[in-house]
Amino acid sequence: MKPFALARVLQLATGRSETQARTVKLAHGIWLRARGRLVQLTALRDAHIGQLAVELRDGIAAAQLQEKNRLQIAQLAEMQAAQAAIDAAYRDWQAQLAEWIKLDQRVKALRLLEQRHLAQIAVQQRRIEQRQHDELVELAHHRESRHLS
Repeated sequence: MKPFALARVLQLATGRSETQARTVKLAHGIWLRARGRLVQLTALRDAHIGQLAVELRDGIAAAQLQEKNRLQIAQLAEMQAAQAAIDAAYRDWQAQLAEWIKLDQRVKALRLLEQRHLAQIAVQQRRIEQRQHDELVELAHHRESRHLS
């Protein structure tokens, strides 16, 4: 019987799909780490705001207040950069995921073709076996009829 003609294509497509799956996992991890960074920055900002509130109640020099404002502005810029990193990581993750879905669909289609090929071979094999069985039965019947004559 003929081997599956697209076996090598299936093997390559499966390898690409597995590689892309790892890329998707990596991109997802980058996105999660970016989100974690923003959570850290938010917690740090909230702690500084709490500390500033206590200092403002007790009184603070204008120079110190200016320094605290500069720190908050820098924190805000860092948080905006972190949010941009989250957005970029999310877009990359989704693009990688879409590519993997496309590759996985190709693998599934090739596997379906392979299954159909194997089913066709099985049908052909059963036909051959049935033909051989019929020939043996006919031969045995022919021998038996000659033997009885």
